[in-house]
Amino acid sequence: MAKVTIIGAGAMGSALTVPLIDNGHQVRLWGTELDTEIIEAVRKGQPHPKHKHCIPSQVLTYTVSELEQAATEADLIIMAITSEALGKIFKRVLPYIKPGMIVGTVSKGFEYGVDGDIIILPDLLESLLPLNLRPEVRFVAVGGPCKATELLWRTPTGVTYASKDIQAAQYMRKLLLTNEYRIEVTTDVIGTEACAALKNAYAVGLGMAEGFRQKQGLPFNNTKSALFTYAIREMKSLSLALGGTIHPVYGFPGIGDLEVTGEAGRNRMLGEVIGGGLTASQAIAKMQAEQITVEGYPAIRFGYNLAKQLARDGKLALKEIPLLEGLYNVLYQDAEAFTTMGSVIRKYTS
Repeated sequence: MAKVTIIGAGAMGSALTVPLIDNGHQVRLWGTELDTEIIEAVRKGQPHPKHKHCIPSQVLTYTVSELEQAATEADLIIMAITSEALGKIFKRVLPYIKPGMIVGTVSKGFEYGVDGDIIILPDLLESLLPLNLRPEVRFVAVGGPCKATELLWRTPTGVTYASKDIQAAQYMRKLLLTNEYRIEVTTDVIGTEACAALKNAYAVGLGMAEGFRQKQGLPFNNTKSALFTYAIREMKSLSLALGGTIHPVYGFPGIGDLEVTGEAGRNRMLGEVIGGGLTASQAIAKMQAEQITVEGYPAIRFGYNLAKQLARDGKLALKEIPLLEGLYNVLYQDAEAFTTMGSVIRKYTS
């Protein structure tokens, strides 16, 4: 039996307790300041306030002030924090990171490194470690189609665990693998993380096609399919330019995760309301008022700035990413969505 600490009691953090409990491990779920209501509900045996389902009763829960009890002597720590808060929360966890430890992360996004360049999240976490610990701690990134509610329901799916040290990925796989939660391992951390972050951005575009359908009363299936195809092409270009391979793009982290994210979720919802007629500014304000976090919104900005960074270094031509550029113009310049997506399709077929 392993001792596993999950940092973050949101939808995915709480859902990961299911395969771990099914495999007989001790699971400690720690909540941030934003998770107080969640921890209180779980302790009372009530449904999780976000996904409305109960998690296994064997899970040990810890409030924000109980981090030491939650993290001490853990065999595995899993960071289940939104990308924008990941670094801040990981700094609190640092005192409990010991040599030889494995740290998993299900957060998906990009961040800025100390030199101002955009980096993937495992590299951010590694940069926060003390120098003496960096060779001793191994990180595992997670990518692939895995909606939290379906993980709770134990519906079959497949995901990818990626680590520079394949043995670290295999260890984490051993702890979480079940008949329903299937796991591949790879050393391509860059490709896996690039896809994990970028699919959130492109899912906003797929959501726009749904908004066009609702507003205009036409299916727009062709449009959505074309945008999906272009998204995969651009994810491939960006992944290769970063130093990854094409395998995650055509596997669970790329095609797999983009398909499920484009079908349902907050990123699709954002695109849908924009495609339905709201400006991006109006849509973002609406979702913020409802306290809905949309990781695709910052992912579009990070992705576009990453593309410019890669172009600066001679690794990518901006003409390779017209869809990402179009999404940036819609989300950050308030360009009109229907006109912009039409222009993207014409660029690809000119």
